[in-house]
Amino acid sequence: MPDSLVVVGREFDGFHRSLTTQLAALPDLPARYELLEISDLQNRLIDGDAATSGAYDVVMVVTDWLPSLIEAGKVLPLDFTAEAPDGWPHQWVPALRSLQTGADGQTYGVAYHDGPMLFLYRTDLYGDPAEQAGFAERFGYPLAVPATWAEYRDQAVWFTRPGLYGTVLAGFPDEHNNVYDFLMHLWSRGGELVLDGRSGLDSDSARAAIDFIDDLWHGSQVVDPAAAGWDSVESGVRFAAGAGAMMVNWCGFAAMSAPPESPTHGLVGCAPVPGGESRVTMNAYWVLAVPAGAKDPARSAELIRRLTTKEMDVVTAQSGGSATRLDAWADPRVSSLAPYYGVLADAHQDSRSVPVDPRWPEMALILNDMMIRVIEHRAGHAALAEAHERLEALFHKD
Repeated sequence: MPDSLVVVGREFDGFHRSLTTQLAALPDLPARYELLEISDLQNRLIDGDAATSGAYDVVMVVTDWLPSLIEAGKVLPLDFTAEAPDGWPHQWVPALRSLQTGADGQTYGVAYHDGPMLFLYRTDLYGDPAEQAGFAERFGYPLAVPATWAEYRDQAVWFTRPGLYGTVLAGFPDEHNNVYDFLMHLWSRGGELVLDGRSGLDSDSARAAIDFIDDLWHGSQVVDPAAAGWDSVESGVRFAAGAGAMMVNWCGFAAMSAPPESPTHGLVGCAPVPGGESRVTMNAYWVLAVPAGAKDPARSAELIRRLTTKEMDVVTAQSGGSATRLDAWADPRVSSLAPYYGVLADAHQDSRSVPVDPRWPEMALILNDMMIRVIEHRAGHAALAEAHERLEALFHKD
């Protein structure tokens, strides 16, 4: 009997549940999984030799890392000419296919767990007549899902009170949500991270983005200070537990409120992310890919095909992850689980991703360091200026 294939991915209870069920359903293709904290997974795959050593046969990676992995030859293209995943490519929206396409036009992964970021909010609070009357009296306009960041701030201020924070953020410096939050604020204010091969951080848009984030954490004090140590998963857990009135986060975290025993069961709604000059949301998702060191790449590709069918996608959703296929989104077993499935296709129309650039891990580290200084030390514009200089040095490195 062939050795069991080994799948490696990010530590997340939903992935534990989904992979346990999915791999048990494939006795003819034996496999086991190993889940790591996201920073450990990134270090092993990007900086280490985990993708080439033969230790793993399938890697679950976030799309941010793919340009670096592809350029380094650490992941292999998938040959779909003979046997593509069931429904490929039409059962995945374009935004869930593009980021795993290499510069050579080949496909290097299949989506397993979907973003994008959405606005999640407490419907009981937003629908309460007393809250609506009090908010309108104080701010002079009706309480409703915010269309702009200014409205978002007003509402965060309104809902902050003993036992409740206005919003939930993820400040843990893991080069993910802390960086993504900045990029969304930058883009929605008309800014860009990279302009004609140069840093775009020396701009009014970037300074306005930093000022807004600083105000949430420090000025208006609408965020639990402990959130500086929360990653995206922990922030989702806290929101589901009732710690905040709203948050901008990965849509899948609305599913954490689905269990009947959840304090926020039936009380969470989803809407597009607020905007400034434009409305934009972050698109990043987790794909299954074949590492260059896979013992039998053909078996690895077969496992990926069988883990990304509609029925397996339903299992991912039922386990607490987010389905990625159109036919799964439309399935009542999935659409009834969380309020975001009805808006995912539209949300992807306004989505952007981090730069498709092999240097992204270095860029992310620079932005991560900037956000540490903004969140933990309130360095503001000084942190932004330093990040600008470091990006300039990176872009002009020989």
